[in-house]
Amino acid sequence: MARHKTNGPASITSRDIARAAHVSQALVSRAFSGNGRIAPETRAHILEVAGRLGWQPNALARSMVTGDAPLVAIITARLTFDWRAQVLSCLLKAIQDLHLKPLLFYAESDAEIDRLLGETIGWRTRGVIVTAGAVPEHRAMEIVSRGQFLATLNRPANHPEAFAIATDNARGGAMAADLLLDEGRSEFLVLGGPETDWAASLRQRGFAERLAARGKAATVWNKDTMSIPTGWAYAERYLDLASGARPDAVFATSDSIAIGFLDGIRDRLCIPQDLSIVGFDNLPASSWKPYQLTTFEQPIDEMVQLLLAHVDKHHQAEDGQLPAPALVSSGKEGVIYCQPKIILRATTRAMQ
Repeated sequence: MARHKTNGPASITSRDIARAAHVSQALVSRAFSGNGRIAPETRAHILEVAGRLGWQPNALARSMVTGDAPLVAIITARLTFDWRAQVLSCLLKAIQDLHLKPLLFYAESDAEIDRLLGETIGWRTRGVIVTAGAVPEHRAMEIVSRGQFLATLNRPANHPEAFAIATDNARGGAMAADLLLDEGRSEFLVLGGPETDWAASLRQRGFAERLAARGKAATVWNKDTMSIPTGWAYAERYLDLASGARPDAVFATSDSIAIGFLDGIRDRLCIPQDLSIVGFDNLPASSWKPYQLTTFEQPIDEMVQLLLAHVDKHHQAEDGQLPAPALVSSGKEGVIYCQPKIILRATTRAMQ
């Protein structure tokens, strides 16, 4: 039998295998796909020839053609935002544990999320998980109407048949206010991120509403990012205030901001004697000795477990094992809320 020149196994095509096995290309296709009639001995012969040539199946290409690609699209942005990186790490492992393959779509800003959602339409994924930005209603409708699942983490999904789960951010803000009020603090400052950020704005609102209910008010600062450099900038602005005009209680809507703020005021003020500081997210660095930040832990494991249970039900329903999953929702905007947990450390008086 003549040998056919190739540039390696990756360049071998079904046409090469058909020529080497002296069969038609259609028979090769049937042998690989399992679809159509083919004699067992013919299939065995074709597979033996393919193996001898060093051919390796392209699982992605085959599954994309047949429409059963085990892909799940994950949309994220700004992985310099440390909490989001923790979420992504947890999600990727959980998806692979379901024998599905994650397909990552990444952007530098939340403003690009709509474009990424549009890009996912071109892939035959089982569904889309969104961990950043906002989901426009028309994109949600487009995804769900194609029979795909849509699931969101810490943001609304904007479709009644989608799945959305989040930390109860407003509740966390209210708990932060209670903690600082109960310490006897009298002047309050909120260090926020983008005003359009859904989760951070809820934390800010929950904090302000609880203060108002107890006869107090807060000064609110906002910036376009939630990062350590943002915290540095806030610290500089804070130190520029006259000493008598500085709030004695600070609530940062993310740990990244709080950590930058602590770095910026280091050696200038005594914590918590001069002021108390509360963050949000319980990033690993918040427990480090230079910070020891009082903060709120988001229940990542619980949220991912519930989200992946929804994905698994959809996956099994597609395989004909279960009926299509019923919508599970609670709270406003169809979002399931999980409770944050306060972690008391040295930046508040509670640990003295």
